[in-house]
Amino acid sequence: PLPSGGVEGAGPLLQLREEQQQLELGRRRDQLREAQQRLQEVALEAQQAQLKRLRQTSERYWEQL
Repeated sequence: PLPSGGVEGAGPLLQLREEQQQLELGRRRDQLREAQQRLQEVALEAQQAQLKRLRQTSERYWEQL
């Protein structure tokens, strides 16, 4: 029998570790993509709200003239 942790077992363990790292990188990439999409949505919502307030302010200004 081979001793546990011998050189013969290193190959599959390294391959498994590399696969785990790739899966983790994929998950992180997906999380970053989702966060970026949400950030874009929030920025667009904020811009739309700001434009709405600007229009309202402008309308009030012109009504006072």
